[in-house]
Amino acid sequence: MSDVTSTVKSKSIYPFVFLVLSFSAGLLLAYSRGPQTLPAEPPPTQPLVTEPLVTETRVNPDVGASESAIATPVGMDARAETDALDTRLSDAEAKIQHLERELVAVAEQQTAVALVVEAQQDRLAEMLADTDTGVAAASDSAAADAISSASPLQDDLVRLGARPTERGYLVTLTESELRFPVGGSALSSKRPESLGAIAEVLARHEQLSARVEGHTDRSGSAAKNLALSRERAQSVKDALAAMGIDAERIEIFGIGEAQPIDESGTAEARQRNRRVEVYLIEN
Repeated sequence: MSDVTSTVKSKSIYPFVFLVLSFSAGLLLAYSRGPQTLPAEPPPTQPLVTEPLVTETRVNPDVGASESAIATPVGMDARAETDALDTRLSDAEAKIQHLERELVAVAEQQTAVALVVEAQQDRLAEMLADTDTGVAAASDSAAADAISSASPLQDDLVRLGARPTERGYLVTLTESELRFPVGGSALSSKRPESLGAIAEVLARHEQLSARVEGHTDRSGSAAKNLALSRERAQSVKDALAAMGIDAERIEIFGIGEAQPIDESGTAEARQRNRRVEVYLIEN
């Protein structure tokens, strides 16, 4: 029994001895390493306070100076380019004004030249008219001289005012001489002097025959004018026959409005177209 009790006691001491030995070993180990600093406990966490973000802008004086140095030549270049454009624009405007003045001068010169040309044309027309008149007068004078120097017949034709043509010697009797009524063919009771002169020449020169042509203006119908012109030519023939001229020596024709001598259409022109033409033809 004692043995058992001593055995149990010895077995219960073993854990205690183990603890003592373990504690001793730990002290020795700690002593050999020196004092150890335990980590400090972290500070208590503070609540997060959000504050507005303030941005601070700092100007670098060096950067500003650099930008100013860059901007200065750029501005100078822009002003120089603007000045150059202004100069070119001024030059262009000056050239345009110069061209406009030249155009005005050219227009004035053209107007002056046109006036000179017009004046020269008028002068030339007057000279031509004078020349034509002079030539016609000279021709008539020469013809009259030739007639007057040829024979007594020529003398009578000159006094009668007969104009030589290819168809014979022409004597024109105007409306004012014959005094026909409007639209009529009867001669007045008073004998026209021109008809008496024609009758005298025909009476003195029996080798002559007469061709009497009546003419009208374009008033009315062509058929009526043709008939009227023949009737008036017949009245002239009858008057010459009444003065002793053989009717067989006289032939008549109605021309009507077909051969006007003035086509301007005025009242004077129509009066000129109403006429009787007498051709004295030497057989």
